[in-house]
Amino acid sequence: MHARLSFIVAVVAALSITGSSVVSAAGEPIVVGVVISTSGPSAPLGVPQKNAFALVERDINAKGGIGGRPLHFEIVDDEAKPDVAAQLAQQLIGKGAVAIICGTRTATSAAATRVTVGANVVQLFLTPSTELWKTPKGVAKTLFQVASASDDEAHAYVAFAHDKLKAKTMAIVHDENQYGTVAASATEAAGKENGMTVVANESYPGDATDFTPQLLRVKAAKPDVIMLLGATNTPALLTVQARTLGLRMPVVGSSAILSPAFLRVVGPAEDQLYAVSNLDFTNPDAVSKAAIAEYVAAYHAPLVGFGGFADDSGYLIAKALVKAHGKFDGPSLAAALETMGPYHGTSGVFHYTATDHNGLSQKDVHIAVARKGVWYTID
Repeated sequence: MHARLSFIVAVVAALSITGSSVVSAAGEPIVVGVVISTSGPSAPLGVPQKNAFALVERDINAKGGIGGRPLHFEIVDDEAKPDVAAQLAQQLIGKGAVAIICGTRTATSAAATRVTVGANVVQLFLTPSTELWKTPKGVAKTLFQVASASDDEAHAYVAFAHDKLKAKTMAIVHDENQYGTVAASATEAAGKENGMTVVANESYPGDATDFTPQLLRVKAAKPDVIMLLGATNTPALLTVQARTLGLRMPVVGSSAILSPAFLRVVGPAEDQLYAVSNLDFTNPDAVSKAAIAEYVAAYHAPLVGFGGFADDSGYLIAKALVKAHGKFDGPSLAAALETMGPYHGTSGVFHYTATDHNGLSQKDVHIAVARKGVWYTID
C-alpha cells in the first residue's frame, strides 16, 4: 500500500506542508461522503468496499493526511435502494462533504448523480456504467467512473469465449435493471464484432429465485456459452439452477459476480465458471500485490474487485484534493482529476481527461476462473 501513498508524500514534501518528515494528520477533517450498499442484496460487494475505505483513510492519515488535515470517509448504507442513496447524498453534501463516492449498484449511483450534478459536487462511482458520465449531451463534468466500462468488460469476456472457449453462439441472461440491460447490449455488440451469434437473450427480476422459464428457453437454444450479467447472489442461484437443469456449457459473468460470497452459493456448480476482473489475483503487479496483502492481513478475507474499486477511488479523490490546493469545490476537484495525469491503482492505470472520465482501458481487464471456491486470473 505504501507505493500508492508516494504521491501524497511527494506533494506534501513539495509544498513544505510538514517539513522534511511526514507526521500523522491533525485538525479539522476533510470529509468525503461514501454511499454504498453494506446491507441488502449487494452487501457482498459493499462490505469489502467499506473495509477498503477504512484502510485508505488509515494509511493516508498516517502519512500526514491532505495538507496536514485528516481525510475522513463518512460511510453510510443505502441498503441497495436508489431513493435512499439520493437522500443520503443530499444529507452528506448538506453536512459539508466535499465529494461523494457512490456506489455499489448502478441504480444507486444514478440516483446519487441527480443530487451531485445539481449541487455541482464531484462524484466518483464504482460500477461499469459509463452512460452515467458519457451522456447524450456530452461529458458530465463532475462525474468520474472508478471501474472498467461495460463495453471494455464485454469485449474482454466475449473475446475470451470466442478465442479460448471456441464458442460460436451465446445466450445472454441478465438482470432486467439498468446495469444488466446496458451490459446485455454491450455484450451483443461485442458478439457481433467477434462473429458470435446470440441465440437467446433472457432477463430476470433482480429479486428472482426461480429462473426455470428463462433457463429452459436457453437450453432449447443450445448455446456454446452463457453470458451471465447480474450482481452477487441472484446470478449465483441462477447458475445452480442452470446446472440442475443440465446446462453444462461454460458460464461467463461480468465483474459483479466476482466475490467469495457468489462462489459460496454456487458451490459444486462452479465448473466452467468465469468472470472478468480488474484485479489480477494470480500475477499481481507490485501495487495490486500490496493492496491484496494489506486487505487479507486486516480482514482475513480476499480483496474482491469492487473492494479494489473502493481502494482506487479513495486514493484518486485524495490525489485530487492534494492537487486542488485547498479549493474543494466541484469544478476545482473535477479539473484536478482531469489534469493530474496517470494514477497506477489496484484496478489498473487511471488517466482521466476532459473527454474521458473512465480512465481505464481494455488492457486493465483480466479473465478469472473459479476453482474450489477461489477466483484465479488466467490471462
